[in-house]
Amino acid sequence: MNNQSKVKNQIRLIVFFILFSFTNKTISQEPVKVFILAGQSNMQGHGEIEKGEKGNLKWVVKNKDSYKHLVNDDGTWKKRNDVNIYATDKFNVVKTGKLTVGYGAFPTTIGPELEFGNIIGDHFKNKVLLIKTTWGGKSLAVDFCPPSAVSTSGYHEIPAKAKDTGYYYVQMLSTIYKVLDSLHKHVPDYKGEGYEIAGFGWHQGWNDRVNKKANAAYQSNLIHLIKDVRRDLSSPNLPFVIASTGMKGWNDKDPRALSLMNAQLAVANHTEFNGNVAAIDTRDFWRDIENSPSKQVYHWNRNAESYLLVGRAIAKNMLSIIELNTSKNIHQKIRPVPAYNSDYLTPTPPMGWNSWNAFEKDIDEKKIKEIADVMVSSGMRDAGYKYLVLDDAWMASERNKKGELVADSIKFPNGMKAVGDYIHSKGLKYGIYQCRGYLTCQKLPGSFEHEQIDMNSFAKWGVDYIKLDACYAAKNNRLSSEDFAIYHEAILNTNRPMVLSISDFGNGAWAWGGKNYGELWRTSGDIYPRIGSVYHCAETSGGNGTIHPAFNGLWQFAGPDSWNDPDMLQVGNLNTTDEDKVHFSLWSILAAPLMAGNDLRSMSKDVKDILLAPEVIAINQDPRGHQGYRVFNKDSIEIYNKPLSDGTTAVLILNKGQNKTDIIVKWNQIGLKGPQMVRDLWLQKDLGIYHGAFTGKNLGKHEHLLLKIGTKGQQLVEGPLPIPEENYTVTKSGTTYLSDLYYMLKNGGAPKKDKTYNGKTIKIKGKKYKKGLGVKSNSQLMYKLDGKANRFKAVVSLDKDAPKNTAGQFKVMVEDKFGGRVIYDSGKIKKGASKIEIDIDVKGLDFILLDFSGKKVFGNWADARVIKNNE
Repeated sequence: MNNQSKVKNQIRLIVFFILFSFTNKTISQEPVKVFILAGQSNMQGHGEIEKGEKGNLKWVVKNKDSYKHLVNDDGTWKKRNDVNIYATDKFNVVKTGKLTVGYGAFPTTIGPELEFGNIIGDHFKNKVLLIKTTWGGKSLAVDFCPPSAVSTSGYHEIPAKAKDTGYYYVQMLSTIYKVLDSLHKHVPDYKGEGYEIAGFGWHQGWNDRVNKKANAAYQSNLIHLIKDVRRDLSSPNLPFVIASTGMKGWNDKDPRALSLMNAQLAVANHTEFNGNVAAIDTRDFWRDIENSPSKQVYHWNRNAESYLLVGRAIAKNMLSIIELNTSKNIHQKIRPVPAYNSDYLTPTPPMGWNSWNAFEKDIDEKKIKEIADVMVSSGMRDAGYKYLVLDDAWMASERNKKGELVADSIKFPNGMKAVGDYIHSKGLKYGIYQCRGYLTCQKLPGSFEHEQIDMNSFAKWGVDYIKLDACYAAKNNRLSSEDFAIYHEAILNTNRPMVLSISDFGNGAWAWGGKNYGELWRTSGDIYPRIGSVYHCAETSGGNGTIHPAFNGLWQFAGPDSWNDPDMLQVGNLNTTDEDKVHFSLWSILAAPLMAGNDLRSMSKDVKDILLAPEVIAINQDPRGHQGYRVFNKDSIEIYNKPLSDGTTAVLILNKGQNKTDIIVKWNQIGLKGPQMVRDLWLQKDLGIYHGAFTGKNLGKHEHLLLKIGTKGQQLVEGPLPIPEENYTVTKSGTTYLSDLYYMLKNGGAPKKDKTYNGKTIKIKGKKYKKGLGVKSNSQLMYKLDGKANRFKAVVSLDKDAPKNTAGQFKVMVEDKFGGRVIYDSGKIKKGASKIEIDIDVKGLDFILLDFSGKKVFGNWADARVIKNNE
């Protein structure tokens, strides 16, 4: 591991580890119980700790025995080791730590969280986390307005600023997911046991009393809030407790105050809620001004006991609902979470959706909002599709005066941070596109010479994933490794973990160390909605489309944070269901990123079933992270094998041919022996126990089977041995012929070893050469020198089989074409021209690229060799 990679692993802030292994092992510890407390200023908390003569917390504890549990024997405030809290105060300052006093609107106040957390903590043996998302002076009619209260399709536009309808609803959900995504920060002794969202407490209402229209709509809005929160948190039976606003206690006779409190109390009886919602009449908790720290008639007169009583009532009602649900066998699901001790942002291939294949440059705020909504409602988010990535054409044609990127004001009128906030509020990750050239592929502002500015903007907007394209990058005069080192450093400088997806048209990132800079890299050119394109892109990762056949694909370069990316999915855009299924199976067995690219809003049931196939996704997301590899390839029949973490192995058998055929997979091909269970992962059905082999019968064109073979819990199935370095890089002194090394990248046809491209002896001007490479234009070959060679030597000439009156050109470049670093150029030479001898300095170079161009012409790199310690 080089220094860049070490720095990368040391500085990352959020890291992921898949907790549910596929060995059916149970979690050894109880999941963290997460409770959400939300609302406005009364939930924020204005109960004085010491201020005032009566009614402050110190006075209450001193005068009432029922609150002695809040202090230690020496009179100091207790801190609970088993209950942690995340909260923001009146000034939006984040406070997180062990539950104690001081988590109110000010450091000197408390809210309902104090007594709520103590009662909940006493009840459960689990660790408890309270997430308090509160903002004072807000209404349910505007600020917290839930999306379904606006229309059946949600908000008319994405809320971007305070007073936009639904702005604080979005901020509330975004905050919840932000905390859950970094659970280890807020539960310090968290050890990977998972969490469950156990309950939601709501205390709010004053501002809906003031506004007559808001007051009239309150009950309906609150019903919508409960439904939407449950939907967006994927918790259809989430216990929900409402504490009425209280106002001025039983003395409050204002009609709108009574209307609001009656509405809050009535919601619990809404037929759809089925006993999972409770409402508390808090008027008994009012304390007179004479017995309170403050003379104000709002914020419960700042009386600490009022806040303790509200918290206690919410907790007791919450526990009653939980106990009732338990008696009905209703439980909240346990969810996997980031683990505190992992070194990886992407321990398994990232899953999500990208806008390009469905919309190309025709994207806008409305479409992205709708896609985010569907990712939740369709079940995609909960199936693992976390990243929603906006591809090219989101930005304006010019930067602002500070040199910063800005959103296209027509497409995204509310700006890119608002888009990210909305995406986050749905429990999704925010992805965005940029290009390392001076222009993007759609000729909008690229990041060249604005790298840190743009990464800072992305961090400020809350971006989690960056797709970095390479259009116009050849004008940067930087090698790809130099370019991406700059972006990697710029991302680290933001202190925000952002996945870097390298999109360089498949120009060898696996070879030159893309894993030191990003988490995934393209192995292919762009994918198109044709099965032939799908097969071609799969070949770049799983076959010999881009690398020497001896490697059998790029599997040995894959693993956590090191994913070969044959481009986005075209599932839903292909011609048939069979084509969609084989596409998804190929990407799953190849441990490829699963970035959907269809219009989710209009996908058919068949397409949805493919994208959500749980056992197929599990193959892709297997925590062992082993990329599948081909064990058979003949006459359009292919068999792939992917060893799994539970002792079984996944096998794909595929017929690319025209005729129906039987396909046999033998156990000795996939590392097994003896009787083994075979399961069809698409049918989710065991097919039985087989001895030595399994036959897929009568498979037609594009038909396949995706199987899981073996016994769970047995010894891990071994994969093939990686190719030794001496086979593909310079390791010895003296002369190393390139034809004796495996190339790391090829574009164009594969070269012929020690022969002309047409299989003849290499002969130039009457001299025969035993060593060399025969090529056809246009050909590029990358070889790894590993900084260990001094000279490169060769004799080049057009082959005698080249057509008459043709011309070709030989170049030697450093690493790749993007850097534009030509260290040798023959110029255009014609057939019959004199041979050209090359002898150039390559000292210190890690890679060289042999480039031969022309129009349907053949050429020879005769005697191509490198010398370590000159001959």
